[in-house]
Amino acid sequence: MPIKHPRVLFIFGKRGSDTSTRFAGFVKRIQKNGGLQYADVDCVALEDLVFHIKPGKKARVYDPISKIDLKNYSFVYFKSWQSMPEPAAAAAHFLEGMGIPYADRQVRHEYISKTTNYMTMWAQGVAVPETIWGSKPVIQQLVAHSHLDYPLIIKSVHGQKGKDNYLAKDKAEALSLLEAAQVDMVLQQFIPNDGDYRIGVYGHESRWGIFRRSGGTSHLNNTSAGGTAELLDIAQVRPEILRLAEAASEACDLAVSGVDVVEDKLTKELYVLEANQGSQIVTGAFTDSNMAAFDAGIKAMTHSRYAGKHPRQVIGRTVVVTIDSVDHPLHLKAKVDTGAYQSSLHVEHVEMLLDPNNNKFVRYQVKDPETGHIQQIETYEFWRALVRNSFGIEQERFVVPMHLRINGVQYDTRVSLSDRSTQKYPLLIGRKLLRGNFLVNVELGA
Repeated sequence: MPIKHPRVLFIFGKRGSDTSTRFAGFVKRIQKNGGLQYADVDCVALEDLVFHIKPGKKARVYDPISKIDLKNYSFVYFKSWQSMPEPAAAAAHFLEGMGIPYADRQVRHEYISKTTNYMTMWAQGVAVPETIWGSKPVIQQLVAHSHLDYPLIIKSVHGQKGKDNYLAKDKAEALSLLEAAQVDMVLQQFIPNDGDYRIGVYGHESRWGIFRRSGGTSHLNNTSAGGTAELLDIAQVRPEILRLAEAASEACDLAVSGVDVVEDKLTKELYVLEANQGSQIVTGAFTDSNMAAFDAGIKAMTHSRYAGKHPRQVIGRTVVVTIDSVDHPLHLKAKVDTGAYQSSLHVEHVEMLLDPNNNKFVRYQVKDPETGHIQQIETYEFWRALVRNSFGIEQERFVVPMHLRINGVQYDTRVSLSDRSTQKYPLLIGRKLLRGNFLVNVELGA
């Protein structure tokens, strides 16, 4: 009996030719490179879809011409959807209603620009350069009457591949560029650098990377703007660069992303310049290795969901959670809070330290409520995020990865470390973990 392959659907905005990389040509290049052999793959355009909500809480999204029906797929990837954001968002919500996994969740936001991504990353504690934007008249007035540090970057809110990206050396040049602009522009701090990293975060994991240098005639490192690129062994890239790229991708609700990370050559601080939705995978530098890494990410998302997707659990206002990613498993009663974004764990003490090689790590202490025993835990995997507490006060917290087991099912998530000593429950489960995994019935207890 032949092995049944999972069915994977690629959704594009507009229908194109079979060779167009903005339609079926994208998939064909991945397949020609040896990818997608584990799945049966179809392509569909958003402009060809029919959305039909029926009585009795039933719905259907399908292409009546090609006979493609979204309910029949194990995994769906939205590619080049920005030209039709509303139907893309509607399709994403349908998939969530059907319990069908997809990438990327950013699709639900309907409309994404660089400025939205910058604010989203900032809110999640991801380091981005100083950035200013607003309407054209407001920005012109600000530049004319404010003291800004030059040189500074002036670039399009929707620019790609270095297009509409300029370096203004002084106020006069900045005003001239803004006056001539035909699109919305953003002002951004110029980070002096010797190049930048493009990290391919595919399936929520850093799987590919290049280091790009300017060709010498421009401030841009993009290969499309004359820059050069060096293929990197992703295992040898500094962990803090990969962590930053993955944090940026997650903040922007992207499971497939090309993240540009730059290091200030004076201060050695790292910043995210862009978090793009799966850009330049079948075009640009080192496409063979990039397509293979992308394929590995799609395969991981498809197979993990296709082979072992657990049904959504119904839980109540509280639930018993086992934390496995510690020396001795902890059994905690947790509060379920659909109003909170991030899950949060009470710790007795937390601090960031340096090891003998000057690598940063976080050390924190967790108390077992059953025995009173305090475990000291150290991790090199951590992020810093601004979190608003129940009183509306913003606090910077450390966020660490954890394995949480609920009713026998393990969930990998990120948890912020906080002081919950005044709270009844040491652990809070937020909607980032709840979404897609649980249905909450407030009439139930643990």
